[in-house]
Amino acid sequence: MAAKKKTARKKTTRKKTARRKTGRPRSAEDLGRRVDREIAYLTRQVDQRLKPLRHELDRAERRASAGASRVLREARRRLNAVQLEGGSDFKKFLRERRRELSKALTELSQAVRPRRKKASR
Repeated sequence: MAAKKKTARKKTTRKKTARRKTGRPRSAEDLGRRVDREIAYLTRQVDQRLKPLRHELDRAERRASAGASRVLREARRRLNAVQLEGGSDFKKFLRERRRELSKALTELSQAVRPRRKKASR
């Protein structure tokens, strides 16, 4: 008995496989959207990393302002503690100078006072 002849297997036709989407944008619009997403992501990252520095800056500004205000209060206290002596013309002159100095100290303390920041949202 003769051996049964093997038939050749029929080759399967190649099926079109779905192409995977690569990271490459297909059009200018896709590229624009991708760039916008990247920029938004990077902006969030920068804001996130700068937030602690901004807080530290605010704290340092408040500390410096408080120290300056303290010095100005002490200067005003000492100015008011000075006794005016001498003739009436001299006393008048000293009173006017004291008033001017007091006004200057008030302006300085207002300039040094930290400003309230509005919410930036």
